[in-house]
Amino acid sequence: MRSIWKGALTFSMVAIPVKLYGASENKSISLNQLHTECGSRIKMPKYCPKCDRHLEAGEIVKAYPIDKENYIPLTPEELESLPLQSTKNIVVEAFMKGDITDPRWYNSAYFLAPEDVGTKAFVLFVKAMEAAGVVGVAKIALRERERMCVVRPFDGILMISTLNWGDELRPYDELRVFASVSDKELEMAQALISAMTQEVDLDSYHDNYRTAMVELITAKLEGKTIEAPIVAKKQEADLADALIASLNALEPEKLPSDRGSPKVDWFPISHA
Repeated sequence: MRSIWKGALTFSMVAIPVKLYGASENKSISLNQLHTECGSRIKMPKYCPKCDRHLEAGEIVKAYPIDKENYIPLTPEELESLPLQSTKNIVVEAFMKGDITDPRWYNSAYFLAPEDVGTKAFVLFVKAMEAAGVVGVAKIALRERERMCVVRPFDGILMISTLNWGDELRPYDELRVFASVSDKELEMAQALISAMTQEVDLDSYHDNYRTAMVELITAKLEGKTIEAPIVAKKQEADLADALIASLNALEPEKLPSDRGSPKVDWFPISHA
């Protein structure tokens, strides 16, 4: 594995040399754009409209837009010299019991492993955090922005979950909805959830879209065609019918034992 960041994990006066690694990888199939007429790949070079020419990477500098016409250029040296501890350190500012339960906070996940000279201190803090049942709240500067993050023990190493800032979390009060739900509706919905509750192995789930894309590309390479499956038109069903049909479609052994027969009679349900 190749590290994407090197620095130190700091707890108060303790500094542990560490490396950061991506905890996941994107395996989506990338598609290019072609010119329909000639089949050439569309390119998007860096272009300066004022000088009317394409630019090399060394001719480009980043800048902050003041308005549509004016910018403040920022050189790589200036960006590197920002007075932040988090540019070369993961600064743990506090520990907290439990974990963050609001999923809106979470952004990306990374593994954290020690440099050789920091192995003992790293293992010590993994064990100490596990024993205390805490996670660390820290800051890290990554990909040209400072992020808050959570540092937690994970299977003998540490994992970092970068977080969004509080002012980046969107409110959702206006999305709340209300409706009248009868006892029978709730009973059937609970029966359906109970029947579908099981031990889940996430490794058993696969990207069917990617598999279908590979099959399509392979078929085209071999001069074959893939016929689209015939999708039956969905019939509109009311809530009662949908719940009953869902329960009856499940295998009998997957139904809760206290529900008796897998066949469910019709219940009068309010459509309010």
